[in-house]
Amino acid sequence: MWPDDNDMASALDVASFIQYLAEAVLIVSPDGVIECANAKAALLLNCISTPLIGRRWPEFLLSRCQQQYDGLVKMVAKRVLSLQTGPSEFALRCVDGKIKDIELTVSFLPEPEARLVLVLRDLTRYKAECEHLKLQATTDALTGLANRRGFDEQLQQQWQLCTDARRPLSVVIIDIDFFKQFNDSYGHIQGDACLRKVAGAIVQAMPVEAKLAARYGGEEFALILPNHNEIRALKVARDVQQIVRQLQFTDAGLPAAVNVSVSQGVSTEIGGQYRTSQALLCAADTALYRAKSDGRDCINTSS
Repeated sequence: MWPDDNDMASALDVASFIQYLAEAVLIVSPDGVIECANAKAALLLNCISTPLIGRRWPEFLLSRCQQQYDGLVKMVAKRVLSLQTGPSEFALRCVDGKIKDIELTVSFLPEPEARLVLVLRDLTRYKAECEHLKLQATTDALTGLANRRGFDEQLQQQWQLCTDARRPLSVVIIDIDFFKQFNDSYGHIQGDACLRKVAGAIVQAMPVEAKLAARYGGEEFALILPNHNEIRALKVARDVQQIVRQLQFTDAGLPAAVNVSVSQGVSTEIGGQYRTSQALLCAADTALYRAKSDGRDCINTSS
């Protein structure tokens, strides 16, 4: 594969050299045959017990990445490629079938004939950490529900999906009645426990196909209900109302007579009655205000 003794010596030098590198490295021919690989590459591809040499590198790439890789190879063949491309994200399927996201940097050895030098970086841990941070950024630490940021993101996303498909979208805003009095009477620790219990009741009442429950702020919660018209949204609100009414606080040392209730406002977008997701949200908030004015522990709609 290497034309003469000098070339063979160079190949052996390269093979030895890349073993000391901190990154996974493959050297492949322009048609994708792996000619050299270090141990880290074998580890990344979960190919410890079987040889990599002689296998075709593109076979590891997912089909959606093939065109992108082929474009790089064509540039190499035409000597258009600079000494090194910037890192690009690819997805590959390892020998054992596991799919990994990688960052791939491509450079080439131009003499005696072009060979690709691929430097691979496993993004699995990085992406998991990013997802964890994203989850933390959109989760309310006290209740485990989505926070206001997560709610706003999901509301806009579901608004777009439902309005594009001409499907209904409902929002429910839930407020714990007289929560300040609960806090003043029993303390903030018990108040936090109350918020967690109500959050659990809301999750219990949420239908399987519902999208999101969030702590909207303070003692307020909110639900996003895609594909729910007003009738279906009202049923969810009534389920929340009933489960919250049944909450007990004796496990926290409070008297059996202690209970809480919620007021709720419901609004539904169907047929273009609201121009924006914020208008839908404001309608639910207005309905909540009316529910509280009506005596609390009740549900009001924007219609």
